[in-house]
Amino acid sequence: MAIRRGQARTGHGATAARAASAATAADEGRQDDLIQLGYQVTADGHVVVAIGGDLDLATADRTVRYVSDIIDRHDAPVRADLSGLAFCDACGLGALIRIARHAEQAGRRLEFIKPSRSVARIMRITGVDDRPGRRRTG
Repeated sequence: MAIRRGQARTGHGATAARAASAATAADEGRQDDLIQLGYQVTADGHVVVAIGGDLDLATADRTVRYVSDIIDRHDAPVRADLSGLAFCDACGLGALIRIARHAEQAGRRLEFIKPSRSVARIMRITGVDDRPGRRRTG
């Protein structure tokens, strides 16, 4: 059966499609509960991206897409405010590295600022805070 745009699905396939769509929406809703992302442009022209919540397998890709988009849309230096980051696992650390790499490739200065003690520790141990062109402030 061919389905064209505008035609309603019927039968078992429609139920499965609705269930998959609802599951995807529920997963995105859970991600919204786990990670909070926002940004503002400061008076001095810097872009501050706030990353809060849990940065892990469930939220890493979304966070990288969000921050990379901000980097691409603004010519100004970017500060990633990690003060609201409650948890960061290896996948989250990988996301921070991917964000830093994206900024570097775009020719933008990126600073990770205000990480919690535990996040600062993992960044220091792995060298993420010492990447060229980056600095971490408390």
